[in-house]
Amino acid sequence: MPVIKAPSSPSLGTTSMPPVQQFLQAARHCKVDTSAALALIGIDKATLYNSDARIDGEQFQRLLHHLIEHSGHPLFGLYSARFIQPDRFTILGQIGLNSDNFAQALKQAMPLEKLVGDMGSTELREHHQGLKMVWHCQYSHPLVIPHLIDNVLASWVNFARFLMEDNRATAVEVRLQRSQPSLQEAKEYQALFACPVLFEQSENAILIDKELLTRPLPSGDNRRLPQLMANAQLRLKHIGSDDQLQLATARIIRQLLPQGTISRDLVANQLHLTGRTLQRKLLKQGISYQILVDNIRHEMADYWLTCSELSASEIAVELGFSDVRVFFRAYKNWSGHSPGVKRLK
Repeated sequence: MPVIKAPSSPSLGTTSMPPVQQFLQAARHCKVDTSAALALIGIDKATLYNSDARIDGEQFQRLLHHLIEHSGHPLFGLYSARFIQPDRFTILGQIGLNSDNFAQALKQAMPLEKLVGDMGSTELREHHQGLKMVWHCQYSHPLVIPHLIDNVLASWVNFARFLMEDNRATAVEVRLQRSQPSLQEAKEYQALFACPVLFEQSENAILIDKELLTRPLPSGDNRRLPQLMANAQLRLKHIGSDDQLQLATARIIRQLLPQGTISRDLVANQLHLTGRTLQRKLLKQGISYQILVDNIRHEMADYWLTCSELSASEIAVELGFSDVRVFFRAYKNWSGHSPGVKRLK
């Protein structure tokens, strides 16, 4: 029988250096001491200059949390998107630059996005106006998530403009799950995306019209694509994929918890698996379904208790508990003390 381990938080995979460098550059412009931040998180500065290096997703999430809190910028994620440098994405950037059009660039790059990192996954959906890119964040910290989503969607728009050599290229609309921002903040979204931006939506997505998708790219030369794709697939093989099921399961659990209806079978169905199969696959990775749920709830509870003014009853709802007393018992079981003790720390 497999040994069951209970890590402090669900695995968040790994992250390559370009996203790390992008956020650090934005933080420097916000006068954040990035050297101190790296030292605090335990990231060696030399790692930043190793193009093949990757850091743990947990480390990157802690770094983002620190940079967001110390930047003093309410839209740090959106702001950081301006520092994207597509050539840093090495082989993915080259694949984009050598594609015939943006549609081809997207469809070639999406299966390879793990090369950049495990921050989330992109789903491409056909739409009568063109194509909808839906991004699913796989990180767990509620403070980090909206900033990361802003960064990814805005970076994709800036990357498209880079490929097309057209700073005025824009999507049909952008949809964000985050709450409605202030009027001034909404203007900042509008200034970057230059299209309607809808808040409090059911998904985080960019809608791209057919004209933009099929517009020829100025530098397109698909004669190099086969070799570039082969090189990318080779690099992908060297990145571990054992934790992908755990990442996907954790993402679905986080989405379902506030709805109050969560079960192993329901989560498994989202992954096109049976509940028994999901449990068996997770056990092979050294963790059970219930331990994964408990880890996610514990991590989210700690955030709400220390970084929000939500009451214990409201936190219980966010974590999918039917009764605040059940939440209290669960939290004491996880941590050895009551939620109130955590809130006072």
